[in-house]
Amino acid sequence: MFALASPSRVVKIPRFSGSLPDRPLYVYLPPGYDEGDEKHYPVLFMHDGQNVFEAFVQDCYLGKSWQADIAADRLITEGRMRPAIIVGVGNAGDLRMVEYLPPYMTLRMKIGRQRKGRSVPGSADETAAYYMEVVAPFVEATYRVLPGREHRATCGSSMGGLFSSYIAWEYQDFARHHGFVSPAFWLTRNQEGGLEMLERMDFMDRPDVRIWLDSGTVDRPESNSGGDDGMALTVQARDILLDKGFEIGRDFQYYLDEGAAHNEAAWAKRMPKILEFLFPGEKSKTNSNLSYF
Repeated sequence: MFALASPSRVVKIPRFSGSLPDRPLYVYLPPGYDEGDEKHYPVLFMHDGQNVFEAFVQDCYLGKSWQADIAADRLITEGRMRPAIIVGVGNAGDLRMVEYLPPYMTLRMKIGRQRKGRSVPGSADETAAYYMEVVAPFVEATYRVLPGREHRATCGSSMGGLFSSYIAWEYQDFARHHGFVSPAFWLTRNQEGGLEMLERMDFMDRPDVRIWLDSGTVDRPESNSGGDDGMALTVQARDILLDKGFEIGRDFQYYLDEGAAHNEAAWAKRMPKILEFLFPGEKSKTNSNLSYF
């Protein structure tokens, strides 16, 4: 362990403007950031930014955060994570699912005062462009960020996990490291009954990326739906990735969280493992061939 004089902090921009509707932007600056103006840092872009940090738990869904700031502080201090800037990009509220849904899929939803829903195409391509052309340039101009895809990561849960998988395959020049946390692959079922996202993973060329993939084994406890947090689909995705040449402990990690449900508490519990994989530190366990199978 080592000591850093200046503590971490999370900055909130309440109404960040750009090519998409205004939303909050949250920026975690790691321990030691305020020590000087020479050191530059890798950056992790996290979706559903309202839920990411305990420092702004009042903004979180159901008042539960993923505690990424708490996890990062501990991992960085222990040398298990590279000091990094973490950007929580807020979602668009009622338009959240559309913004994270790939453009080759549609979602039936009500718009405005419509009495009946209509099919709306996904706009993840526009959201990805927003990250690349608006958010990332702002972060790089405002904070001390290392340039290039090797120093960028994305991470999200549920629809956010689906969005990260879309970025990894369709916009691999943006970031090399990605976290697919309880990804909502089930929302990409096509007219033939297949899962479009998994089919694209299988048939498209293997991207030069690193991937964390996980799920729990139960659905929301309160739903009594008998679900499994998409476990069967993440296992299917795992097998596709292994067949594509991804290697556990090198550029891929799969984790099955026994007893975990599809909720913020489960994702907060896994956050240290996810962050350690995305930006491993000198003492990180992910520098070895450790497997979470």
